[in-house]
Amino acid sequence: MRHAIFYLALSLLVFGCNDTKKEAKTETKSETVESTSIQASEIGKNNYAVVWNWTTTDEQLVSDNVQTISNELTSLWKKGIVENTYYNSDSKVDKLSYFPNISFSLKAESYESAEVILNKLTIVKKGIATYKLYPIGTLWLDRKYKTIHENGMTKSFVTVWTTTGIPTDELTQVQNDKMLELWKSGKVENVYFDIEGTQKANNETDFVFYANANSEADAKAICESLPFFKDNIATYKIHEVGVFWMGKYEQN
Repeated sequence: MRHAIFYLALSLLVFGCNDTKKEAKTETKSETVESTSIQASEIGKNNYAVVWNWTTTDEQLVSDNVQTISNELTSLWKKGIVENTYYNSDSKVDKLSYFPNISFSLKAESYESAEVILNKLTIVKKGIATYKLYPIGTLWLDRKYKTIHENGMTKSFVTVWTTTGIPTDELTQVQNDKMLELWKSGKVENVYFDIEGTQKANNETDFVFYANANSEADAKAICESLPFFKDNIATYKIHEVGVFWMGKYEQN
């Protein structure tokens, strides 16, 4: 088990150092992501939030495969298939010894293609963990590294939203303004948005963002400050994901 923890800690150290070196450069990109990310993204809904749950209690099985699992995840990250990865080493639920829980965003041509990618991973093939996939649309706002660093370390919570009604243009504008305010202050990051979904009220995931807060109660307060929530046209689910680990490969 300690052997496995060493590999995980080493990986976190390496990627953490890379993130720090590129902090200033990444912040510059963050200032322009609102106007450029949609233009640069691929057409169609090709981003998926991936949340993992342990299915084994065999610590030795995880320890024996942790280096392979880490290599496979790193390979997907370098190919631009995986981005915005979070790890939680102190999960209050679904905890397996000292192994961290991982969640990330994945790019694929379709839901089925995403499943094919994930089902090839050792962590799935050996029955170590299962995953849940949430279609999340296009990356709208990324991460304001400098602001978040200045705010100090907090926990991150992924929030998955579903619209239950069709918003007016005015309400949509107010919602967007509020999201930008929260993003600029570093309270939210990595905001994915499905514009088409919000207009259909089809009970599918319409937007996802990560809230930065000291507690789940504080994260919920951020969510419930949004106009969509106040006007009862959107509901959300929240899940603690720990701390930010890796963004996009080209930013590191």
